[in-house]
Amino acid sequence: MQTRPPTKVATANMQASAMLKLTPESAPVILQPAKEKDGAERDLVGSVVRLLRSYYVDTVSKEKETEMARGAVRGMLESLDDPDTRFLEPAERKLIVDAGNGRFHGIGAIFALRREKVDKLDETKLVVVTPMPGSPAEKAGILPGDSVAFVDNKWIITHDPFKEPQFESMLKAMRNRDVDALAYQKAYEAAFKKLKDGMSIMDALESVTSKATGDLTIKVERAGEDKPIEIKLKCRDTFVDPIITKQTDRGVAYLRVTQFSRSAPASFAAAMKRAQSAQAKALILDLRNNPGGLLDSAAAIASSITGGGVIASIQTKNARKLLKEPVSKRLTIPVVVLINEGTASVAELVAGTLKESKAAVLFGSKTFGDGLLQTPLILKDGSAAVLTSGKMRTAKGVDFNGKGISPDREVKSGGIENDIQRDEAVKYLLAKLGKA
Repeated sequence: MQTRPPTKVATANMQASAMLKLTPESAPVILQPAKEKDGAERDLVGSVVRLLRSYYVDTVSKEKETEMARGAVRGMLESLDDPDTRFLEPAERKLIVDAGNGRFHGIGAIFALRREKVDKLDETKLVVVTPMPGSPAEKAGILPGDSVAFVDNKWIITHDPFKEPQFESMLKAMRNRDVDALAYQKAYEAAFKKLKDGMSIMDALESVTSKATGDLTIKVERAGEDKPIEIKLKCRDTFVDPIITKQTDRGVAYLRVTQFSRSAPASFAAAMKRAQSAQAKALILDLRNNPGGLLDSAAAIASSITGGGVIASIQTKNARKLLKEPVSKRLTIPVVVLINEGTASVAELVAGTLKESKAAVLFGSKTFGDGLLQTPLILKDGSAAVLTSGKMRTAKGVDFNGKGISPDREVKSGGIENDIQRDEAVKYLLAKLGKA
């Protein structure tokens, strides 16, 4: 009987998955020791450990027991088949801390797993949410929505080759004796080799997000391109400020929020104060390629524009609650928010709420479509379990998960050298101010 290697698909190994949602939207929860008696599930794990201690031929060290316990937790979370719910080793958890402080490793991009049906085949792809400003990924021209297909000439296993339509047709023909055994054997060996030589998605993710130095060659699939695009990069650490400002142009201030980190609200308030001192009469709030961040930070910034009140609606396991900010003075100058397919998570929430409250007009293209809320649970040994704990909605309850937020005015991107979207926003605001 012919055998084949196990299919290394997305759920097979959750290594390096910290990079999928770099700053979970909710604050960490530190687990307390359980007060109730051990349940049957926990006793099952304990029973296996006791049996290993008594009957396994070699001594099981404490370090090995810790490794097994982490493996059990990882397996439990993987069984939920939710890429955003995952286990983080202490070193992986550090990636979250680094990202929250604006430090990104490897090629400096944020990724997500996206399931798609391609030619009747279910595929799980490693998709770029956004390259971070100044990163190797941005400088190499990687775009939001690019799907990484190869890393250093190794195919990323997005599906089981033995389930490809052409192989299944060959298998059916073989059973019906419509093809000879030699033709089937060749097809089998080709699928076997493709799988054996491939790289799991999580191993690929680790390659592009953990290296501090070194060269890397990737191939990305891009909408509108017939063949994968080969890109060569030099890995390094990228440091990103949460707020980037540009000099006020004819009364129009420009503030870019790169991520909603812990320090973002204070940096945003300081930038707005400087803009007001420069007598800014209008504002461009740039949320393009913003992968999200902390929900509380996003709410604080949104509130400074809308004047507080309801910022979001959160659906949790047992309840639906409104996220409210104290009522404050509403920003009275015209505001344009720039969005694109790299605007994700709480950045989408901010854009949607500003649009609903008529505090801003949205320019650009439809956002990424990530409305799920994650909460990290800090475990005793320094590792963490990150769980999908809720679903975010805009202030009026609009669900943007998997759908994105559409702009009021669609404006195509002209690239880094020719920022058409920003130019159109300036024209619109100057016209509003009577300075066209």
